[in-house]
Amino acid sequence: MDLDALRLLRYALAAAELGSMRRVARTFGVRESTVSRNICALEQQLDIQIFQRSHAGVRLTDEGCDWIDSVRGHYNGLDEALSRTGRRNREANKLRIGLSAPLGREHLVRLIDNFEKTSPDVEVTIQDCSCRNQASAIRRRHLDIAFMCGGCEAGACQHETVWREGIAALLPADHPLAEEPALTWSDLAGERLLVPQGIDGPLLDPCLIRRIAAGEHAPIIEQCQACQATVIMKVQIGKGFTITGESFAKGVDIRGTVWRPITGPDTSGIIKAVWLDSNPKRAVLRLLGMARNMSMELKPTAK
Repeated sequence: MDLDALRLLRYALAAAELGSMRRVARTFGVRESTVSRNICALEQQLDIQIFQRSHAGVRLTDEGCDWIDSVRGHYNGLDEALSRTGRRNREANKLRIGLSAPLGREHLVRLIDNFEKTSPDVEVTIQDCSCRNQASAIRRRHLDIAFMCGGCEAGACQHETVWREGIAALLPADHPLAEEPALTWSDLAGERLLVPQGIDGPLLDPCLIRRIAAGEHAPIIEQCQACQATVIMKVQIGKGFTITGESFAKGVDIRGTVWRPITGPDTSGIIKAVWLDSNPKRAVLRLLGMARNMSMELKPTAK
């Protein structure tokens, strides 16, 4: 069925419901003569009289009533299919990215910035939440691709490691360990590690936190019901320390604090991309290709 025939059906169904050509014209923003002419054309094609016309409006003939009943379901299904395809096509140039990994942020900034410069036709939106909900959002198609901590469950999604980097600790500037050029977890044993906790889970890799806590010499883990900015403020006033990726630490100075790299076991984090193979958007594959190329070019050293 072509779109002209679909338009004729739309006018006829609306006239049957509204009982007036004038009301149909108002509904669709066209002239009354346009509606009348199109319905007449449909009746001529079918060789039946669908409506009886009068000064009061229109009403279905018996034959017209039978015909309307027979086509209504087919029309609704076709209209929904066309609408769904239209929505999908409108969404094709939108890329919804989820971020949950505090590690690798500077790498992801460069990746997304490069993607936007090379794909100006794609509208990029970014959503930040915990790893726990990212894979679920991908499966429900609320996100197109997510970058999450390597130890988090990706479920039935496709996933691939795109970056690995070391960890740095943020300490108060007057902390006794602030003078050390680098630290180990043994140095931080008994210190309070502040972990930001969102409403749907921790904002640091929970798998990494569990490995740190299980070490022979481990810091005290404190889950903070606070965002990362509030956790940083707690570090500034001496309530503990927090951790993030080395690339972020190298690019950000925070008053009253110092960054120190952490060396030894469990001092690197993985960032993986998560997506659905069935996602038809070419923008997802373009972003993945760029992530792979950047990883090959930069080749960070794993600890």
